[in-house]
Amino acid sequence: MSCRPCVAGFLLGVATLLLLAPLGRLEAAKTDITVEYDKKFSFAGLKTWSWHPEGKGKVLLALTADNDPKRVADRVDPVIIPAIEREMGARGFASAAASPDLYVHYYVLGTLQNSTQVQGQFLPSVTQWAVPPFLASTTATSTYPVGTLIVDVTAPAQQKLVWRGTAARKIQIDRPDEERRKVLEEAIREMLKKFPPKK
Repeated sequence: MSCRPCVAGFLLGVATLLLLAPLGRLEAAKTDITVEYDKKFSFAGLKTWSWHPEGKGKVLLALTADNDPKRVADRVDPVIIPAIEREMGARGFASAAASPDLYVHYYVLGTLQNSTQVQGQFLPSVTQWAVPPFLASTTATSTYPVGTLIVDVTAPAQQKLVWRGTAARKIQIDRPDEERRKVLEEAIREMLKKFPPKK
């Protein structure tokens, strides 16, 4: 993978922002956090980091034609940037203006996902034929926005992506800003607990 924050088309297919999800429904609206990293790359001895020269972050939306990525960025950047800086410091990484060991860049993604229910999908199979007791047909479909935050860590010396954390969550737009802020900060904290990876 190249050092340039690499996500382009892959990112558009993922999903808007955790910042729009509620704290009060953590049980119902769970944040899914995943981490991937280059197992051949050694994080030993790395102590400094900086934001990527091409920018700290980027918002990509694929919800409606009226969505304005800049408006979303104006709301989420003031939450994401200090949260990442705080968590990197908590893990012993110092910010470096020149020649850092690592670059960090993030993406905020927004797309729509569909959920369908099929008649009889929760019923057991008929023993004789191991099939549902009647033909399946879609009885309910719901479309909802999903927000994804991706944090990429690249190694300038090798010019490649070495670690990626992803946090995705169903968006509930009607929640207060303070609840959204707490959810996003918690997602970043939980994600970066897994950085650097332990072998």
